Amino acid sequence: MKKVLTLVISLAASVSAYGHHSFSAEFDANKFIAVTGTVTEVRFRNPHIQYFLDVDTDGQTNQWVVAGQNVIVMRRSGVSARTISIGDSITVNGYAGRDGAHRVYLDSMQTAAGKLYSMYGDAARRKVNVAATELVSDPTSPLIEKLLGDWAFDVDKPLPGAPLHLQFERDGDNVRAIFDDEVIDVAVGEDSFVMVLSRENRAGFPAKLELTGRLVDGEIEGVFNMIAGYSNFAELDAKTFSAVRTTPDVWQAKPPAPMAPVDLTGIWKRSIVLGPIGRTNPQLTEAGTARHREYQKGAYDPILRCIEVGPMRRQARRGDIEIMATTNRLTVLYANDNGIRRFWFDRKEHSTERDHDIMGESLASWDGSTLVIDTRNLSEAVLTHNAEPISADARILERYWLNDDGDLVMVATLHDPKYYQRPITKRLLWTRSDDTDLLYSPCDPDAFYRGLHFDGVLDDYFNNQPSDE
Repeated sequence: MKKVLTLVISLAASVSAYGHHSFSAEFDANKFIAVTGTVTEVRFRNPHIQYFLDVDTDGQTNQWVVAGQNVIVMRRSGVSARTISIGDSITVNGYAGRDGAHRVYLDSMQTAAGKLYSMYGDAARRKVNVAATELVSDPTSPLIEKLLGDWAFDVDKPLPGAPLHLQFERDGDNVRAIFDDEVIDVAVGEDSFVMVLSRENRAGFPAKLELTGRLVDGEIEGVFNMIAGYSNFAELDAKTFSAVRTTPDVWQAKPPAPMAPVDLTGIWKRSIVLGPIGRTNPQLTEAGTARHREYQKGAYDPILRCIEVGPMRRQARRGDIEIMATTNRLTVLYANDNGIRRFWFDRKEHSTERDHDIMGESLASWDGSTLVIDTRNLSEAVLTHNAEPISADARILERYWLNDDGDLVMVATLHDPKYYQRPITKRLLWTRSDDTDLLYSPCDPDAFYRGLHFDGVLDDYFNNQPSDE
């Protein structure tokens, strides 16, 4: 039976999470509006900023809430705490609140003096969308047999930990891809194949990448196409990809190499956050799906309340780090929200008596010149701002090494079979920046609770908190 994979995506971009609901619950991605009003309140604080406006419509004054991104995004767009003041008149462009709610999700704003601030880059670029391919996957295609097996995948942009593992395997009458531990549907035609990756950009807007590949002299060559949303991550703008045939043993764990420690101490500036193909669609188990629903119902994103997050969530957040060494451990300081972790060299096994906490217990060792961190004894946490859960039984394996350019590369893999069908991998790259001040970004949850109060759902928030396991 032929499998039809229709890859037609609409232009409607959305923000995956804001405030106490998801973007889709609070804002209409298909309704872009402009609102002009007088500023009555400014909350320029993490985890996200808010402007409150008095807006005159047909002789009646209504209060509106302008919902924005975090302080880092605002500053990158040229907006500081002093840019907009109480009493200023501003025009806000963005996505309208649903059901007539007096809300707008900030895309750009203009002052009375005519100064325009765009939050997420070139607005014209965001209005353009490329038509996706519609391809019938033909189970009789001779290309399938040529694709089956293991490949080493890379792109034309810096990609931490490249090459990545790409596998093609039979799935009934069809074929599927396992890409960096992520299962992806594939449409295979007579001489080409298509994969689609669901991703996000810096603003949290969904984006979809279509990868079209062909076999050329026994190797895969292909192109990327942004078929939905837009990107303001430079590393999401890969144009081409390639893959060469490997054997399965290339990807299997090897015995540790003789210890050859390197100096990782110093200040490191994040260069690539997720890489051009950073995964954002984890595949939950039945238990994980049920827990996820609880977290969404209870507005369980700890960042919105300025609560510390675990290692996997921490890896996805921007901000510099500093690594310091003492006799038996490495200590990592995170500028963003003043987080801290310790990697212990003198502990050979994880404690069965230790209380679980958000950062867990991290044991360190050297595999040649690669620092290996094994973290367990974690308390339950969330993986992304979409509040996918991480169980208290989870294990995180991280590998840190210096590449040929002296950059710090990290590959972290979450093993949590209770909540996830497959492991989840995140990849990061930092550049050394020892002359940089480690600037902290304080967080204030007032904006979160103020938004709940404005919507009249503060009591609902407390009544719907997720239950303890």
